[in-house]
Amino acid sequence: MEKKISLNGLWQGVCADKNGAEQFRFDGTVPGCVHTDLAGTVLDYDIFYRDNNAKCQWIEDMNFEYSRSFTLEEIPENAELVFEGLDVYCEVFLNGNLLGRCEDMFITHRFPLSGRLSIGENRISVVFRSPIAEVEGKETLPAAFTAERLHTRRMQCTYGWDWVARFVTCGIFRDVYIRSTEGLCAKNLYVYTTHVGKTSAQVVFEAEFENFEKGEHITAEILSPLGERVYSGRFYVNENHLKVYVDLKNPKLWYPHGYGEQPLYTLKVGEKSTAFGIRVVRIVEEKDEVDSEYYKKCLEIKQTPSGLEFDRNTEFSGFVLTVNDLPIMCKGGNWVPCEPFPSAETPEKITKLLELGKLCGVNMLRVWGGGIFEQQHFYDECDRLGILVTQDFLMACGKYPEEDENFLNLVRKETEQAAYTLRNHPCLMWWSGDNENAFEGSDDAEDYRGRRVTHESIMPVLNRLDPQRRFLISSPYGGNLFPSKTVGTTHNSQYLGNIFPYILDTDMTDYKEYWKLYTARFIVEEPAIGSANLPTLRRFMTDEDIFEGRDIWLDHSRGNPALSTELFDYAQAFASKVLGEFKDGADRFFKLKYLHYEWVRITFETARRNKGFCNGLIYWMFDDCWPAAVSWSIVDYYCNPKPAFYSFKRAAKEVVASVTTEGDRFEFYVSNDALVSKKATLKISAVCGKKAEVLYEGEADIPENRSFVAKTLPLSVLKATDLIIFEVIGEDFYDRAFWKQGALPLAKNDSLKVVAKGDDFVTVTTDTYIHAVEFEGEYLFEDNYFSLLPCETRTIKTKKLGTNTELKIEGWSVVLEP
Repeated sequence: MEKKISLNGLWQGVCADKNGAEQFRFDGTVPGCVHTDLAGTVLDYDIFYRDNNAKCQWIEDMNFEYSRSFTLEEIPENAELVFEGLDVYCEVFLNGNLLGRCEDMFITHRFPLSGRLSIGENRISVVFRSPIAEVEGKETLPAAFTAERLHTRRMQCTYGWDWVARFVTCGIFRDVYIRSTEGLCAKNLYVYTTHVGKTSAQVVFEAEFENFEKGEHITAEILSPLGERVYSGRFYVNENHLKVYVDLKNPKLWYPHGYGEQPLYTLKVGEKSTAFGIRVVRIVEEKDEVDSEYYKKCLEIKQTPSGLEFDRNTEFSGFVLTVNDLPIMCKGGNWVPCEPFPSAETPEKITKLLELGKLCGVNMLRVWGGGIFEQQHFYDECDRLGILVTQDFLMACGKYPEEDENFLNLVRKETEQAAYTLRNHPCLMWWSGDNENAFEGSDDAEDYRGRRVTHESIMPVLNRLDPQRRFLISSPYGGNLFPSKTVGTTHNSQYLGNIFPYILDTDMTDYKEYWKLYTARFIVEEPAIGSANLPTLRRFMTDEDIFEGRDIWLDHSRGNPALSTELFDYAQAFASKVLGEFKDGADRFFKLKYLHYEWVRITFETARRNKGFCNGLIYWMFDDCWPAAVSWSIVDYYCNPKPAFYSFKRAAKEVVASVTTEGDRFEFYVSNDALVSKKATLKISAVCGKKAEVLYEGEADIPENRSFVAKTLPLSVLKATDLIIFEVIGEDFYDRAFWKQGALPLAKNDSLKVVAKGDDFVTVTTDTYIHAVEFEGEYLFEDNYFSLLPCETRTIKTKKLGTNTELKIEGWSVVLEP
């Protein structure tokens, strides 16, 4: 039996300078951290408002002590003091005696308490040392952004990144308690599926035991998703490990959403239990046949600038994730901590973000290596929602001190804990060793960044504790070199050194064709940027900042020292070149938002057209870590969908249309992710102002699980003033794509009319073509930034996300030159 005495709640805090001189005292909260504890008192300002983040940088140079008393009426047996999260360098004392030292944020710290507790009052204290002072004098290692972080095992991104300000804090950020046990207890349950057949599935469960002294009996059972017992067993345990094979009849299989249901079983061994799903996962990497369509495409990719930089492959192969033998088209984003202070992450916010993800079609999230291992609630919710997860180990963008045995040992402990706590989640597809450390690596290279830590620290632990799941050396990984686009996974963000100069140095009139260069087999980072909406920006910027300024945009858009200019300036360049020169502040603001919609549209449609060749598109990134202005996220810090959310939602649909050109013709593509064929009506129109001329209308059979050219037309059908519209209409689906020569200049259109508006809907119409109908407010919209054809009417469902009911509705039209 296991018991816990919580030590969460009110603690007393003391701040001291680097010489140990006390500066002030404060009330602390556990779980928490210094920044959240001082908010509203010592920090008598909103640290997220305008440029206030700079005012609290002094915290990182100070030392802090947290302490509290607790009373015991009896001494628990086999007791240990457990800290689930300590950030980061600290000593732990009990009743004035040192229990131990900590130097890793990513592991649970346990201190045996035998002979150390007293009946009556006990006092515990944790003394934190400045993480900046702690690494002073250590070797400066190559890194993106800042280098001192590489020596410290804590969340890397809040040392400052190109999407979050610098917030180096300290504190007890997860639960702390006294744990005690009596009698034989199971621990470290492990359950996995070895086979799925037509009528049965074989699952294996393993358990370890503690307080093991002599042989005892223990019971085990498996409960169905409905709570019915489908297996039970009784075992005589005379060893510290149990392994059992179970064949279950007519199992309910777990699938990612869009491909099936997400039933969860429960395994119980003694008093210990864990949820699990029955599914088998495989990454299929079949080689391309010489002279095949895919082989020829790979040869073309190798000749692109990014291909010449990274691709030395002479053989090519696909990268297809299958779940229960179904090939999955993976669509999603990178997950970063949704707060700069992990203690501030709430289950409610995590659930809200994940449900928004599922709503817009996300079926995969990559937990990025510069963040944290998320709290269990995150993975539980991904299990429930059918969102696949890939998990990086927590190193990013740098050369870590792999020659340091202490560093290697800490990563071993992190790997062991991660394996024990995450391996039963059906959502978890694969592990990755780090983020972008091994970009110069290959499997036959003698050495590269990250090789030693992955091979000596991570891989042996996973081979022992989670051998059923794939481990990829790094992200990206595959081929020669690892970032190559013709084998394995790819980060298109690694090619920003090509993309950003293209944005600055060209007129971008060929931007649709340019992004075709970044096709790859499986893209686990696809960059795209744009502004948050007005209700979000008004929380931390003034209207003058938003519509006239630059400085606060820069502060909340962050930058990258490796780039030639600010991220905000790249956004302005893209928006003005593709969407038209800014007329005023309001025009600039709309285009800074809409560029994100267009960027996602172009890249997502390209991936969908290449279905089969490209089998995954994971955007950088899904969520935000702090209130960002121009950023990479699809959903902003306050859980408000950005324009990219609606572009993603549209392009992630099961059936999607797109238009491209090849030689002297238009190619009209339909991509179908469904595992059944469909019938559709195809409609192609040329639109100019109040006129829409139908160029083609006909029926088509849409094959299952593939993308194909459904129709071609000569480029000569396009007049100088035309915009091509392609509609695909079926019994249970509809999509509309467009194509325009060159850039896409937009101007405000006053012909949009609101026909009706209620608490949960808006109906709009127009007598002329409007390219983008924009709804702006603290709402979740059924659709947004959609087009209206002349005389078309649409009703859009709305759902309030906040208390502000203000709703702005505008239309923006394409400027067509005569």
